[in-house]
Amino acid sequence: HVYVSVPPGTVVRDLKSQKLAGELREHGEELLVARGGRGGRGNAAFMTQRRTAPKLAEHGEPGAKRWLSVELRLVADVGFLGKPNAGKSTLLSAASAAKPKIASYPFTTIVPNLGVCDLGNEGAGLILCDIPGLIEGASSGAGLGPAFLRHVQRCKVLLHVVDGTSEDPIGDFNTINKELELYDEFLAKKPQVVVLNKIDVPEVQERQEELMQQLREAAGHTRVLAISAATTERVKELMGRLKKFVDVQPVSDLPPPVEIDFTKAALDFDSDDYDIISDPAYPGQWRVSGEYIEQIARMTHWEYPEAVERFGRQLDALGIAAQLERRGALAGDLIMIDKFDFDFSPGRTNMYIPQDLLEKEGLLADESEMEEDEELAWRPFPEGGYMDVDVEELMGFNEAGGWDMLEDGEEFSFSEDEVWTS
Repeated sequence: HVYVSVPPGTVVRDLKSQKLAGELREHGEELLVARGGRGGRGNAAFMTQRRTAPKLAEHGEPGAKRWLSVELRLVADVGFLGKPNAGKSTLLSAASAAKPKIASYPFTTIVPNLGVCDLGNEGAGLILCDIPGLIEGASSGAGLGPAFLRHVQRCKVLLHVVDGTSEDPIGDFNTINKELELYDEFLAKKPQVVVLNKIDVPEVQERQEELMQQLREAAGHTRVLAISAATTERVKELMGRLKKFVDVQPVSDLPPPVEIDFTKAALDFDSDDYDIISDPAYPGQWRVSGEYIEQIARMTHWEYPEAVERFGRQLDALGIAAQLERRGALAGDLIMIDKFDFDFSPGRTNMYIPQDLLEKEGLLADESEMEEDEELAWRPFPEGGYMDVDVEELMGFNEAGGWDMLEDGEEFSFSEDEVWTS
């Protein structure tokens, strides 16, 4: 087994379809993303009473190979939202020991930042997550925020930071909430706490009561607080209230999305689940795709005619050959399955055996027939002995102990009283 270590909060998807395969939230959790293949069967598995020594075997089933999309969703108690330059990073640095980049221009934050707020005797601290600012059109990909909104999907509470020095603070608040709803309805329904930031600026102080009232009306609740992240005014009070609010929140999570099962082997898929594709720009070419049939093709020993013949029978049994004919495939058309291709020939006994193998098999069959036709004459001694040297037949011994030869036209016969002795 091969293990790849990932941090908690890792989400795994199929890269092509973007379907969710699973999420690893707790330490020690495991997720199978690529299953190994089983070994191929030898010729003994295909032996029958008629075929006692089949020239047929399988390749081992290839293990799964796929491209994955792996993303990390940070797990925090409170996620910061707001327009660029609203003071989110300043608030994070004021409430925790985190040191995010802080500047007076928008999009200072380009990566998510985590911080832990130590509340002393009030129990465990708060984990805070600051993401890049959101702008109008963020749900459609504008700005940096959409790439990091997934990090606040695991947060129990959202802290909406409103810039009091903005030309339209209430409009900014409504814009962010609208983008949240367009991006993820579940995320938009998470409980929010709203803060009016930068009350240390005189212009904001003058309008503080008016803005606070308008924010309560726009938010639909009274969880609104005015702070100054730059001077840390009321920051500690905010963290204390957030801690109590987070503790009473129920454990909630995203609704279960559509998942893809990576534990299934290719041969576990439905054999009828295949597609036949043709392109008018390339007439006479057909692509057959499907997890099951492609795996069968990979396991076939294409150098063995019996194995190729078995593959042809499988295509016939699955109805692929008949479907090709119904779709208009003609003899000689190119059929492609995975990285294998062959000519379509409905009239052939086995249309899937390549021509070179058929020719080779035909030559072997012809040689075998020729050997059977050549019947050798019976002989009582091995060929090549000394008797093959004497071209004349021998009949017996004469009185001098030599050989008597048969004369031309003379037939050899034994007399009834003649007995040979040594």
